[in-house]
Amino acid sequence: MFKHISVLLILLALAGGVVQADFLAYAVTKKDGEVPLPEDPGAIVKKNAKKLVGVRWGDYAGKKIRVGVMEADNQSGAGSYHYSGPGGEAHYEGGYEQVPINGIDALLTDVLTKTGRFRVLTRTELNEVLDEQDLGDSGRVAKPSAAKIGQVLGAEYLIQVVVNSYEANVGGKKGGLGGVSRKLRAFGGIKGGKNKSYVQLTFKLIDAETTEILASQVVEGTITEMSMDLSGMGWGAGGALGGFLGGYAKTPIGQAVMATINVGVFELVKQLGNLPMTGSVVKIEDGRVIINLGDGAVESGDELRAVSQGEDFVDPETGLSLGAEEEEIGTLKVTEVKEKYCYAVPVGFETSRLSRGDKVRSTKAAAPLEYGPDWN
Repeated sequence: MFKHISVLLILLALAGGVVQADFLAYAVTKKDGEVPLPEDPGAIVKKNAKKLVGVRWGDYAGKKIRVGVMEADNQSGAGSYHYSGPGGEAHYEGGYEQVPINGIDALLTDVLTKTGRFRVLTRTELNEVLDEQDLGDSGRVAKPSAAKIGQVLGAEYLIQVVVNSYEANVGGKKGGLGGVSRKLRAFGGIKGGKNKSYVQLTFKLIDAETTEILASQVVEGTITEMSMDLSGMGWGAGGALGGFLGGYAKTPIGQAVMATINVGVFELVKQLGNLPMTGSVVKIEDGRVIINLGDGAVESGDELRAVSQGEDFVDPETGLSLGAEEEEIGTLKVTEVKEKYCYAVPVGFETSRLSRGDKVRSTKAAAPLEYGPDWN
C-alpha cells in the first residue's frame, strides 16, 4: 500500500503537482520511509495502529497557539496510576493492565510540542495556576487580586485525553513470559503468542476562558504485534519522558497509545490550523501600535482588524461566560515585524480609540493544510 502511494507522489512531482508542498504530517517506517498522512487517518489507526506509531510533522513557521494539557481522565475498566521516581525512572504499581495517567499526559505534551504549532504549558505551571484560581473563587482572598477563572497563564485552549478503553494483550495465546523483564511486564508486555492491544481515547478541546468544550474526537487504535525498534520514528527514550517512554514504547499497548495520540493531535491541528491569526494590542506609542504577533505570524503590509470587547455576559445559572459583544474599531496595517511582535499604524482612525488588550485579527486567510492521498 505504501509503495503505491510513493509511486503516485513521484508521478505528481514529475508532473509539477502539489507534492512540492509540505504536508501536515508523515507516517515514518524503516521499510517505506516517509509517507504523507491523508486527511482522515482514523480508519488506519483503528485497523492497524502500528503504521502510525512513528510520525514526523511538517515544517511550520506560524504563530504558536498557547495550550494547557489537563490530567488524563481514566473512564476505562482498567485501573490507573501515576509513575514517579528520580532521574525519570518509573516506579510501577500494579499490573500491566493499569493506565499510566501522567505517562499519557507526557506523551500528549511531547507530540503537541513536536508539531511546532503549540506553546504547551507544563503540568506544574497549570496545577499551580488552577490552585490559585480555586483559592480566588473560594472568597478567601480579595476579588481584585484573585486569579480569574479560565485565564490559565494566557492559555487559549485546554486539551484533555479521556481513556475510554484500555485493553492490553487481548486475544491470542497466553503462553509464558520467557525472558521478558519485570519492567516490561509492568508496561503491558508480551503474554506469549500473537498479542493484540486496543485503546480508545477521546480528545477534548476546551476554551480556556469559558470552559466550553469546542470539539470532542474519539480515536481508536489496535496493534496485533509488537515492533521493538522505534529509532528514527519520531520517539525517543530521553528528554522529559525519561525511562518511562523507553519501556512503554516496546509494548503493544504503549505503541497503540502513541499511535492514537498522534492521530488525536492530527485532528486537533485540523480544528485549529485554519483559524485566522489573532493577537492583542500590547502598547500604543508615537502613533504606532505594538501587537504581540511576530515573525512567521504576520508580514509587513498585512492588514489586521481591531476590535474592542464589551461587557462579559455571565450565565447566572452556571457562572460561565457566554461571551461578550465586540465593537469594530478599524483596520491596522503592519509596518514592521520583529521576532515576537510587530508595529502597525491605524488606517483612517486615531490611535486614541485603541486600548491595551484590544483584540486584532488577521484579514488574511490561513494557509491551507496539506494532506496526502488516501491510503487505498
